[in-house]
Amino acid sequence: MVSQQIQQINRVAVLGAGVMGQGIAQGFAQAGLKVDVYDISDEALQRCESGITRNLEQFQTHDLITENKLEILQRISYTATENVAEHLVNCDVVVEVLPELIELKQSLFEQLDSLPENIILATNTSSMTVSDVGAKMTTQQRLIGLHYFNPAHIIPAVEVHKCAQTSQQTIDLTLELMKSIGKQPVLVRKEIPGFIINRLTGAMEREIDYLLEQGVVSPQDLDIAVKASYGFRLACLGPMEAEDMIGLDTAARASANIFPTLSNAHLPSQQLLDKVERGELGLKSGEGWYQYDQGRGEKKVAVNNERLLRQLKLFIENN
Repeated sequence: MVSQQIQQINRVAVLGAGVMGQGIAQGFAQAGLKVDVYDISDEALQRCESGITRNLEQFQTHDLITENKLEILQRISYTATENVAEHLVNCDVVVEVLPELIELKQSLFEQLDSLPENIILATNTSSMTVSDVGAKMTTQQRLIGLHYFNPAHIIPAVEVHKCAQTSQQTIDLTLELMKSIGKQPVLVRKEIPGFIINRLTGAMEREIDYLLEQGVVSPQDLDIAVKASYGFRLACLGPMEAEDMIGLDTAARASANIFPTLSNAHLPSQQLLDKVERGELGLKSGEGWYQYDQGRGEKKVAVNNERLLRQLKLFIENN
């Protein structure tokens, strides 16, 4: 039954033309679906179109698509509007990719609530629960969370999360849809802020902040240590597989020794907050833990994507 319904999904609307919206739209279009991208900004839509074009050129270089990129691009339309709901009645799936502001998301889904109930409504929130996002809706049975990871056009995993009202049909159809476009969906079985991966990365970020503040390591050496150790291993071994290899008895002893010494901070580190206060925001400002002057930020993204595309090709070949 679900497979038959998947065949009836032909058109996806992506609400938000930022970096995440760009990658999400590309993924659906590559899979043969028609995609409508909406934003309030013409400039954002133009950047989105240019970004998808560049991304597809990289995919062609790495033999990750066989279809001509122009055919894929022709399946994507771009519309600037402040009244998006009126454009969506013919869509099968709507994916919201707005800034992480609860009032903004709740207001949007309150508007989308009036759309035909056969349309699946998805939020790409990275931290909020589906219940919170859809708090003002009466049709929460078709509301679901789709948490992509940046860059969304490359990273295979998508966390699928739900609220108590989300129907099993919506869950099953969404999982099958993600598989059909080449993603690796993971179902979050209980509603919890941050889901799975952002909770894990949040725990690591807290300890990273602590190590930096205590002068244990420099930002540069920290990156080297992570990329050349457990980051290197994680590309082919999950944490539970690695723990089996290490030995659960060894893992238990190490945990008993280390856990009592870990940071239990409830707020971001002062060092991080000071950087934000100074406007040192990373790539977007030209300086963060590193400096990105004279176009180095764009070059860094391009190099990262090239590396990830090579990794994606290996991942596809081995899964």
